[in-house]
Amino acid sequence: MNQVKSVLFVTCTHIVLHIIFISGSLASGKDTNAELIEKEWQRLSEAGSTCPLKTLTSNELDNLLYNKQDENTLVCILMAFREDESKLSDSFMWSALGAVYQKLGLKSQANTCFEVATKLSGKVTTFIKTWNFIGPFVIGKMELDGDPLQAFGGIRNISKDRLVKGAHFYSELTPNGTVEWMIFNQKSAKDKVRIQPHINWNDLVSSLGSMGITEWQGWAIGVFAVNENEQNIIVQCIGVSTVYVDDVPLTGDVYHREQYWYGIKLERDIHTIFIRLRAKAVAEFKCELKVATNSFELLKPLFQPDLVDGYLFGPYLAVPISNHHNSQYLKILKVELHGHSSHSKEMTTTLEGEFNDIAPGQTMPINIKFRTRAKNHQLEKGCYDIEIQLKFITSDGSQILMLLLRCRKINEPFLFTFIDHDGSVQHGAAIKPTKNCPGNLCPVVLTLHGTTVSPQSQAESYKRMIGGEFVFGIKNCWLLAPTRHGAHNWEGPGLLTAMTAVSSLAKLSVDNKWMKDKVDPNHLIYAGHSMGGHGAWLLASHYPDKALAVISQAGWIKKEEYGDSNLFFRHDIATSHTDPSVKAVMEACIVENDVDRHVSNLKGIPVLARIGAKDRTVHPYFVKRMYRLLKEIGVQVNYNELEGKEHWWWDTNERNDGGVSNDKKIRKFIDRYTKGYFDPASYLKCNDDKGHCEAKQDESILEMPKTFLLTTYNPALSEGLHGIKITQQVTPFRLSTIKGENSKSLVSLTTSNVQRFTIGGYSNRKLIWKGKGIQVDKKFISPEVVSSVLSTSCSHFCHINGTWAVCQDCIETLGIRGPKTLGPARRIAENEFLIIIGTQSNSSVSLYLQQAAVYIANLFFLTSNTKAPILKDSDVDKSQFENRNLILLGGPQENLHTGQFLEKIPIGFKDGVTRIHNCEFNAERTGVMSLAPNGHHQLTMILMGNSLAGFQDIVTLATPTIPPMTRSPFSNLLPDFVITGPEFRQKGPGGMACIGFWGNSWEYRAYLSSCMCTS
Repeated sequence: MNQVKSVLFVTCTHIVLHIIFISGSLASGKDTNAELIEKEWQRLSEAGSTCPLKTLTSNELDNLLYNKQDENTLVCILMAFREDESKLSDSFMWSALGAVYQKLGLKSQANTCFEVATKLSGKVTTFIKTWNFIGPFVIGKMELDGDPLQAFGGIRNISKDRLVKGAHFYSELTPNGTVEWMIFNQKSAKDKVRIQPHINWNDLVSSLGSMGITEWQGWAIGVFAVNENEQNIIVQCIGVSTVYVDDVPLTGDVYHREQYWYGIKLERDIHTIFIRLRAKAVAEFKCELKVATNSFELLKPLFQPDLVDGYLFGPYLAVPISNHHNSQYLKILKVELHGHSSHSKEMTTTLEGEFNDIAPGQTMPINIKFRTRAKNHQLEKGCYDIEIQLKFITSDGSQILMLLLRCRKINEPFLFTFIDHDGSVQHGAAIKPTKNCPGNLCPVVLTLHGTTVSPQSQAESYKRMIGGEFVFGIKNCWLLAPTRHGAHNWEGPGLLTAMTAVSSLAKLSVDNKWMKDKVDPNHLIYAGHSMGGHGAWLLASHYPDKALAVISQAGWIKKEEYGDSNLFFRHDIATSHTDPSVKAVMEACIVENDVDRHVSNLKGIPVLARIGAKDRTVHPYFVKRMYRLLKEIGVQVNYNELEGKEHWWWDTNERNDGGVSNDKKIRKFIDRYTKGYFDPASYLKCNDDKGHCEAKQDESILEMPKTFLLTTYNPALSEGLHGIKITQQVTPFRLSTIKGENSKSLVSLTTSNVQRFTIGGYSNRKLIWKGKGIQVDKKFISPEVVSSVLSTSCSHFCHINGTWAVCQDCIETLGIRGPKTLGPARRIAENEFLIIIGTQSNSSVSLYLQQAAVYIANLFFLTSNTKAPILKDSDVDKSQFENRNLILLGGPQENLHTGQFLEKIPIGFKDGVTRIHNCEFNAERTGVMSLAPNGHHQLTMILMGNSLAGFQDIVTLATPTIPPMTRSPFSNLLPDFVITGPEFRQKGPGGMACIGFWGNSWEYRAYLSSCMCTS
């Protein structure tokens, strides 16, 4: 082991000591320490204890320590001290010796050893010098794949023999099909560990035809010492998403932000870090540890709003705060503005939102709102940056954060902030129109960025050179470039953030009277490049009634078929174990994001599809495929493949002409399809005096086709088509369609898999309901009835007893599932939510529930900048459930609130047995994740297990992958409910006992699940 002569470490069931021999002068107290060693040697010898090793070689000593810790083992350690006095200055060796004494109940000797270690190196090992690695093994691209080491006892058991010569496991990636343990050294706290398996990747890629095979998994293990009890230890592991300290999961820093440390309370001992690595060809990571010197830490905001010509425009700021205390919540009591410059004397700040307590070990963004007494929100005349100090007053003292608010001129791209759909603060970039809009109400070019592109960079790409100066923006249109951190691909949370940014910018433009041109949130040109090109397709196909046009550039169709970053059951461990019914349920979770399946919704919308002929990031194949699909249904589409251009270009025909985003062709396309908007006979007007902007409801911009086809797979993610919206399906999460034919006096609708639908709403394409009847599947509904449905908020069409009728009640009040209470699991985070932890069990179980909640909440923040407050079940009032989603940790015996929600779904949980319909799941290691209704409009997610291991399995459903697909927890391939079995860790989805969707009344339907049950 080179510099490493011995390894000793402790886990919950065994002690493993990692003894590092180093050279150097003896510390003060050498004679005293030597006397202790000699005294203990004599005591053990007289007791008849002997060292069973013939020689104290590194491997022999380590193997003994991994598997047996008794007084004979102590004799071997003491012999090592006696043979080499330099070891008396090795702090880690003293910590390891103390850990063995502690396990044997010899408190006095243990105290002495740990005291020596503390004097030599402090309270905690600051980094791990030696890492043991086993791998590589294949792994799939999704979050849930299996671990091949589980078949041999799991990493915590097999790691005891990691220095046994010839110990090996099995992998299809290596030449001989086996892998052995390897050692990697971390030289300093700032040094990265680089693991590059010697695999012929080129051969595998060539033979298998897939770059996805280069992603692998493995385990890295290291040990560290804590030398005093009850320490607030904070850990930072860069380059990984999750680390386990002993059995407790902590969030890593997979995005390399390098400012987040995650805390845990540890007692004096030798502790182990387990990292389940996943990487593409090469893995690099580093871990540091330290004792927290402050109970909390203010962190630099990830983004800030700009001032615009001296005006305060976007009023929100999210400040991450880390609670490093090991047991106490940190209460954020107040935020004050201190020491700000003379330009900002009129500013004040307040806390935004109800829940601002931060759990032990949690990092949570605290939302604040700036306010100003200045007229029209103008803080200064002219444009200058402003320095401010924010003083956060907490239950454990106060700290000050220094900030600089940037000022941007009105004709420049500027950043603004807003409260998103989930209660978090998000941001976007905007540019006002280069020419004032007739009526002072402007449509919006909603432009979506690609991977790693910032919103400001996306907005700034809409520039061109005029008269030697760059001009930013678009004539007669607001430009909006929203963003959301993470691998959302403009699906799910990304899509909702984009649409929330539109409505927020519209409100800000009205609230700020000095802003002459207001934003019309109902008339959009969807645009985007690369990932954003996919987003433009997706938003247009799910919100078509807001579309004036679509500009998709280098846009792929679905992530599972683009490149190798999200392959679906290709190289997974689970492919050998997963039943087709499980795959079908999992695929149904993501089909709503497949643009090609929703292409019918784009009929009637002008489209510009653009790609560089030499683009090999997104091959022209994907854009040409959409071109064919659009042409097949008669969409007016302009396909533009530019010779010689690659994925991105700044200059199309001449220097600084606008390039990929804003050249002459793009500008002409936008101008053409906004002309109807500004037709003097029909353009939309804004009344500044009343602060009210709206469209004429009897007018629209685009003609509606005589025939149309509305396609929906999940009513939760769709605004419908031509004012028609499917709100409930006969069979949930399957294809639903409404085929329409529009004539002068009648709209004929033919439905498939539709239970309920609504009509109405403003549309950019003419579908005038006035004076028209509707024929639904040969059932005629008179114009008078249609008129009454339009005039009543909750009225809708429902299929009851084999025929269509008008239902008067809102769907949510009927106790059935509607768009707001549909799954899949990711919907839990598409509204403001609380995490509620159980406290009703013993202290160790309650502590683990809290630690798991902190891990999940930190993952939400790490992967999507989401605010996830954690509350104890005994501290939350049921009135606080309203208007929020809930994540409950712990079963009915652990959590006060779980039982009431279990009663609303067909899951029974008693005496460790889980029941669904006629299925019983009684394995000792069973975990449960399920959605349940929370009132009429909200959702609850229940996470529980019949054992600690079962609960730990279900928590791993939140674990993300590596970039660029590091999605937020529970956001991919998870349906309404998941039951994990004892083989889940080994087989991934192949070890799921049952997964599926609930029916429209939260009932069990066999054909919506993978359960294999007796009838």
